[in-house]
Amino acid sequence: MPKTQKMNRRSFIQTLGLSSGAIMADRFAFAATENTDVVVVGAGMSGLYAARLLEQQGLSVRILEGSQRVGGRMFTLNDLPWKPNTGGTEVGDGYTRMIGLAQQVGVKIIEPPAGEGRGGSTLYVLGNERILDKDWAASAFNKLAETEKKIAPQMLESMLMQGKNPLQTLYDWYNPRFAELDVPFAEFLKKNGASDEAIRLINANANTNDIATTSTLNVLKSMTFRNKGGSKKTLRIEGGSQALPEAIAKQLRRPVELGKKAVEIADRGGRITVKCGDGSTYTASHVLITVPFAALQNVKIKGKLTSIHYEAIRKLPYTQITQLHVATKTPFWETDKLPATMWTDGPFGRVFVSKGTNGQEGLLSWANGAQAIALDKQSDRETAAQFLAEMKKLRPASEGQLEVLRINSWGNNPFARGAYCHLAPGQSAQFFPALLQPAGRIHFAGEHLALQNNGMEAACESAEYATKKILL
Repeated sequence: MPKTQKMNRRSFIQTLGLSSGAIMADRFAFAATENTDVVVVGAGMSGLYAARLLEQQGLSVRILEGSQRVGGRMFTLNDLPWKPNTGGTEVGDGYTRMIGLAQQVGVKIIEPPAGEGRGGSTLYVLGNERILDKDWAASAFNKLAETEKKIAPQMLESMLMQGKNPLQTLYDWYNPRFAELDVPFAEFLKKNGASDEAIRLINANANTNDIATTSTLNVLKSMTFRNKGGSKKTLRIEGGSQALPEAIAKQLRRPVELGKKAVEIADRGGRITVKCGDGSTYTASHVLITVPFAALQNVKIKGKLTSIHYEAIRKLPYTQITQLHVATKTPFWETDKLPATMWTDGPFGRVFVSKGTNGQEGLLSWANGAQAIALDKQSDRETAAQFLAEMKKLRPASEGQLEVLRINSWGNNPFARGAYCHLAPGQSAQFFPALLQPAGRIHFAGEHLALQNNGMEAACESAEYATKKILL
């Protein structure tokens, strides 16, 4: 390769640590004998961003997407009347990569709509008992320890963890010197004085599957990101979260190929082949796999993967989330004079009014972990009927006023198998950063492989890192 081209590549790699707005187009070519320089498996945010970066360097890139749309877990239900997001809703104002990318492709990042989240009061439901938030501390159904009784259920985790996070940087969560914290979160809470009832209520709507099987470092990582990640407020993508990946895809030189579910990825000595479920096969110099590890369990991968790669594919857990998007004929909460927002320890988790991307409203039920796993074993018809019956029991005024229009299960989605990854005890130092290293010419990226960030910014961070490795 000419010396000037090497210098351009080096400069490009150095700029990847900056926001995507600082990236300048450059060109260099691989050997002309290759059909494609890079095949990207998955058209979520990480795959699309990586393809854009690689194309800017003159590489030929082919994106194979198993589903019939781009965006992955950035998903807007545009066919529902209020067009709600069901994934990728919040954008931190410190998401420099993502915001810069949105600016480049002409997508606006905006303030949340007025009234979103509504704030105000919450109705707590424990079993069949309804408790107004103003009555929570003195309620006979509040079984928390005396020192905890004044803490609202949704605030228990953050309040009980105050002053208990020793992590100082965004990298500390996988530093071996904090390995003693790589223990079950429920165990950590108990050791630090939390009551059994507090642990139960935290687990009822925790952002994981079960705090008994989630690493404390996973919780501390999220806390550190919220405090030190650079974001002071949350923004939204104008037109819905899916608008951003769609805009990126439109600007790629080669259209994303949909319905191309990878079933086999093989390193054949300098050339990588990807075989899809429809029988088609693609060859490239490199393959970048950006789908969640949980979705790779039925993909045959032949190459130089380490035992850690295989272990992560088998065991890295993904938080199960199931959402019910419900139309409301009338605001029944104005009839029964109770808060619209409900926090429950029952099968449907949290229920609240959701303002869609067009300003209209619907109702959203959000179940995590064990709740979602139980719902996912049923048919949509059974889940919808159960929800309406539960609401009728708890809020009689809702009878005849609700219609479940869509159930979105990230756990049952074969291209996701969960909403986002979390760490089980013992996985932080074991898996990271070893998973970031390519296995020969097979590379990996995705929100599950970011070292500093969470969510959509994590997907962009990992795409940049993988792109560097491909360009070396």
